[in-house]
Amino acid sequence: TFLVEQNLPVAELNLTAIRLKHEPTGARMLHLACDDPNNVFAVGFRTPPPDSTGVAHILEHTVLCGSEKYPVRDPFFAMIKRSLNTFMNAMTAADWTLYPVASMNRKDFYNLMGIYLDATFFPTLREQDFLQEGHRLDFAGENDPASLMIKGVVFNEMKGAMADPSSLLGRRLNAALFPTTCYGKNSGGEPLDIPELSWEELRAFHKSYYHPSNSWIFTYGNLPLEEHLRQIEELALSRFKQQDVTSEIQLETRLTAPTQSTQTFPVGPDDELQQRSMVQMAWLTCPIEDTFERAATGILANLLLGNPAAPLYQALIESGLGRNLSPGTGYHDDYRDTFLSAGLQGTDPEHLAEIEALILDTLQKVAKNGFPKERIDAALHQYEFANREVTGDQYPYGLGLMMRLFGPWLHADDPFSTLMIGQNLERLRTAAADPKFFPKMIRRHLLDNPHRVTLLLRPDTEHAHREEQAFADRLEKIRESLDEAKIADIKAKNIALKESQETPDDTSCLPILELADIEREEPKTPFKKQTGSTCETFWFTQPTNGITNLVMQFDTSTLPPALRPYLPIFCALMPQIGAAGHDYLAMSRRISAATGGVRFGPNLLESPLDLDSMRSVVELKGKCLDRNQTTLCEILTDILTAPDFNDLERIRTVIGQIRVSMENSIPGAGHSFAARAAAATLTPTASLREEWSGMTQVQTIQQVSTLDDAGLAELAQTFKEIASCLFVSNHAAVAITAEECAQQSIQKPLAGLLAALPKRTTEGSQATTTFNAQPGVTGWQHNLPVAYVSRVFRTVPYTHPDAPALMVLAKLLRADFLHREIREKGGAYGGMAGYNAGGGLFSMLSYRDPHLERTLDVYKEGVEWACKGGFSDEMIKESILSAFAELDRPLSPGSRGYREFIHQQQGVNHDMLQRFRNGILAVKQEQLAHVAQTYLKQAFPSSSVGVLAGEEMFNKAQVRLKQMDMQMKRLGSL
Repeated sequence: TFLVEQNLPVAELNLTAIRLKHEPTGARMLHLACDDPNNVFAVGFRTPPPDSTGVAHILEHTVLCGSEKYPVRDPFFAMIKRSLNTFMNAMTAADWTLYPVASMNRKDFYNLMGIYLDATFFPTLREQDFLQEGHRLDFAGENDPASLMIKGVVFNEMKGAMADPSSLLGRRLNAALFPTTCYGKNSGGEPLDIPELSWEELRAFHKSYYHPSNSWIFTYGNLPLEEHLRQIEELALSRFKQQDVTSEIQLETRLTAPTQSTQTFPVGPDDELQQRSMVQMAWLTCPIEDTFERAATGILANLLLGNPAAPLYQALIESGLGRNLSPGTGYHDDYRDTFLSAGLQGTDPEHLAEIEALILDTLQKVAKNGFPKERIDAALHQYEFANREVTGDQYPYGLGLMMRLFGPWLHADDPFSTLMIGQNLERLRTAAADPKFFPKMIRRHLLDNPHRVTLLLRPDTEHAHREEQAFADRLEKIRESLDEAKIADIKAKNIALKESQETPDDTSCLPILELADIEREEPKTPFKKQTGSTCETFWFTQPTNGITNLVMQFDTSTLPPALRPYLPIFCALMPQIGAAGHDYLAMSRRISAATGGVRFGPNLLESPLDLDSMRSVVELKGKCLDRNQTTLCEILTDILTAPDFNDLERIRTVIGQIRVSMENSIPGAGHSFAARAAAATLTPTASLREEWSGMTQVQTIQQVSTLDDAGLAELAQTFKEIASCLFVSNHAAVAITAEECAQQSIQKPLAGLLAALPKRTTEGSQATTTFNAQPGVTGWQHNLPVAYVSRVFRTVPYTHPDAPALMVLAKLLRADFLHREIREKGGAYGGMAGYNAGGGLFSMLSYRDPHLERTLDVYKEGVEWACKGGFSDEMIKESILSAFAELDRPLSPGSRGYREFIHQQQGVNHDMLQRFRNGILAVKQEQLAHVAQTYLKQAFPSSSVGVLAGEEMFNKAQVRLKQMDMQMKRLGSL
């Protein structure tokens, strides 16, 4: 019943693309057959939201709360612990909803496929699940109708998301740019609109859109297509007939004149308002179905904005009108109408007209003069590199390919064009040979295009108050309409939900893997080690598809302690300044023309034997197409031997950019910042990690960004000192990950690079200051409507016999206690436990949490729960499976080499890895109770707490936090 419509070998990506149609229902399917054992399955639906109630998003959560064949409360979270998945999630975009899974294990892959097919096509969609995941009314005080409040996982998630200025900018820009189509709506849900959605509307939305006739099914990997088709047919499609589904998204009605919009985001009453605004200009460009125009507009965006030397990027940053490019600057090509945007953040409202004029003037100049050929070659090189690189660290490579082709497949019925790299490059090269090609595009899509929107997003100390007032007014209105019967109904529904949450789920209907399905042997990553006259080089042969990855590590032990806090800023600056007589623009052009990027960063190498022992290094990572190895090594030689710290204006600019991006990262990674703050008092590694990538580093960058000229000149001197201290060949180690044929050709350029580095006679020795581990309670205040709460315990090093049991205990605590208490009952977006075996730290964390005190209580209860033991064999087996899903997560070819290189530098050998693996497989009930008692309960008084939250949440908990002697901190201006 499946018709093969097209069979296309794609040599550049080493795969064959097979396109099919399910004739009885019209379901579309694409299979990418290749040698990759990390198989991917995804089913997607076109789901245009009719409003901003978040119906598509809440449905995405709710379909995973039980289905016809698997009527358990939460099969999604249950399967996370019953499987060896390498990816399992669901995502809601502006116009589609997607359910992807991946696994290296055949049995597991088909288990997950079956769960997802049943969940999407035959969900139970119980009202109770809608109340838990979407929104519900409840009373904070049991007999107090005045304490009416709104709860719900998505409601709290979106409250957190919409307090993040970067998120808000994207949502508000879409609303202005797409006034008549679904893209103008907030598919995630506006917090004020979410409570308008009814359970009946949710069910109707599912009925309308979750049908095979409106589905796009994707598979990838080395498992046979025939078996996929048999299962998909049998488990789902055979029960449907073709149906007319109206989900096509119309093209946006074009504006006849440019428009402007001003919106606000929340800041605290005492916060700095200067240089906090964002200005974004955006143009609707070509429809997604115009394949060539879309690819060419992507190249144009790279030419205008792709690096610091690109004309629009340079004009914006050098204008001094803002600190950095605004979030979302670039080309967005996966909506039905594609669009290009550019702007500045860290600016002020009075600069709006200047920024608009600057952008338009720059475009006029470029349209008049065109682009030099070498710039066009560099942009085409970037296109080739991005499409050729085999990624797979964030999520599976197959899923990355799917995300690349999903927009054109969904809207233009064209899944193939984005895969045809060589063909696209050839066509683009031919077109770009005409010097008028890109100038004409600039006029067509930008200068002469009236569908242009300028958005100003400014800070407003009243924003949060207005929002709270709107919620209060709504609740007051509801409260007035409540009679005894309605109050009783609200209470009854919450009691029933609580009872359901507390009733253990019978998950016996769900498939599960056995421990026998786990690979017993720790995989080896083969390498060759070459000891040169100055340093060691490690060679890793991996299928990198014509790309060379180079890593250099420099020991920091000779660095004076006073310079240490500035190391992350130094690293961020290194690839962004001038070198060896080239200014920063020339360096930026060289890097863009011949590499896939050059990055520096500090790293901490923990000892597998001792929590108080570690090495800190600075890492340089560079990658290139194999044909550019010599140029890469020449660029790196210049950066390492002659960095230019004399251009103080450039240093000031980059520091401003770093500051803005660090500040922007806080709302999305609040749990990490909270955990780093807690861990900092427990081990020397964690202390340095917090100093380099926690809230302390945000503080450092804020202080540095306000230096006067004399202070900046002094800082530049510090950077020169760091460079001369670090970049010496006998404190270095090198790793090359590439295909075998490319390793010979880099030997000579690499030798030249190493020979150019000075040698130093004094051997470095890591400072041996004794670290005094002690408990700490740290609170960081920030403008957030939600909290991130963490408690962290110091445990044992990697090779300790208790380490495997601690890893399994973290999985158990997360899946069987914290998820229920913090997410399901507490309404936070996430409740987690984690064990960092390398660093010896055990953490409990919450994400976008409406509670603070309650969560601290839950952590204490969680420890008691873990100490009681009484875990069933099934629970332990599930937690062991979860541990291996994390341990064996596949990496990209480049990262496989890098991970083994890190192990070699840490002194982690294969025997240690195998012992840890054996230890996890052998974990028993008694060990879990023992480690819970020893490292959590007995060590509870010496554990640390870190909280990131808004002022209001801290005020509510102030009595408790005072008793805990919390050290309160606040950033200068966020």
